[in-house]
Amino acid sequence: QSDFHTHAHDLPPQMGGCYENSEPEQQRCKALVDRGPWRDSGVPDVGFPEPATAADEAVARTVKHRANIVRANPCADAVADEALRCALTGLVRGGDLVAPPSGGDVALRYIRDRVNVPRDMSLHAARRMRTALEATAALAGDGEGPPIPETNRRDQDPRAFLPVS
Repeated sequence: QSDFHTHAHDLPPQMGGCYENSEPEQQRCKALVDRGPWRDSGVPDVGFPEPATAADEAVARTVKHRANIVRANPCADAVADEALRCALTGLVRGGDLVAPPSGGDVALRYIRDRVNVPRDMSLHAARRMRTALEATAALAGDGEGPPIPETNRRDQDPRAFLPVS
């Protein structure tokens, strides 16, 4: 099962565009989808409770692909790697946050905006991951990563996840 964040950002390029109506309710929903809170937000994209293993799944899936996630990030590898480790530490500790390095806010928000459900992890694991990424990024500043493209999703280039030879 996918989530609203994945739908809202993957469908426009596939359909040739989806457009905002700028009504207050639409803007409120957009903010929930893009900025959270992802947990306990009342967004009706799932009808089953969060499994006890959601945080563990988020950590396992991220660690499995850590090198590729860092390599695909537009920030310097050292910054992206340390910032990601800080976010994962906070996730494992249940919210006991570790401050990322300078520039870590941009690196973490780039990742936050590109977690894809179900490709990367399940819906509840993604909610946990996005929450940890945003909370950790907020410790470093309010910098944002490059915006998600609306005409294509070439920022999701799978070549960054191919084995390095």
